[in-house]
Amino acid sequence: MSDILKHIEENPKETRRLIGLEYEQLQQLIGNAERLNYEKQAFRESKKIRIIAGGGGRKPKLSVKE
Repeated sequence: MSDILKHIEENPKETRRLIGLEYEQLQQLIGNAERLNYEKQAFRESKKIRIIAGGGGRKPKLSVKE
């Protein structure tokens, strides 16, 4: 988890000062972004024709939430 995300989760009252959104708005934004990312990823996976089993390749450095 990144330092800024960890700091915001530990101090939700400072969220407005740090990024200009209320904590609840940030949580909604993160939830919507995660949902859209999973939908987009599922769509991409449904269109692929795999020769080699999935799961290979480089792992992402940041999570969807970050």
